[in-house]
Amino acid sequence: MKFFIAEGNIGSGATREQAEAVVARLREKGWDVAYGLSPNRATEIEEFGKEEHFLDRFADDFMACLDEMGM
Repeated sequence: MKFFIAEGNIGSGATREQAEAVVARLREKGWDVAYGLSPNRATEIEEFGKEEHFLDRFADDFMACLDEMGM
């Protein structure tokens, strides 16, 4: 799946630099993520119908990433 992160996903007062740092960290963890505002979407045929599973796993890694980065 392709995920998108922007300042609003991190919290009020977040900067573009912080959002880009989160994107970079999630890429290191193997996620297909980019900076921006766009709906998350399945990109591979085997992902269709399993979006909720991927969203749950991504949310867990996203929150862990924010904790690791002190955000």
